[in-house]
Amino acid sequence: MSGRFALPFLLAHGDQLSGFVSIAPVGTKDYTAEQYQRVQTPTLILYGDRDTRLGSQALQSLRHLPVHRVAVVPDAGHACYLDKPEDFHRALLGFLRHMK
Repeated sequence: MSGRFALPFLLAHGDQLSGFVSIAPVGTKDYTAEQYQRVQTPTLILYGDRDTRLGSQALQSLRHLPVHRVAVVPDAGHACYLDKPEDFHRALLGFLRHMK
């Protein structure tokens, strides 16, 4: 339920963050597009392409974040960082390199 716990902090204090990485987010449907659009924190949405728990709703919700990138780890499930750690870290490090 990472989205359910992390998103309230991001919405309230995102201006204090250099970036946000949402890994296999769930629990994102409780927020409106307008709430997401207020967040200016650069965000990486990262998940495995075999993650059946992510659901199209979570990705569609997070795409309302104005400054975001999406990274899909091929042949990985919900725990994409365990299934394909090299691909996961490549995507994560690529995002971090572009941070200020």
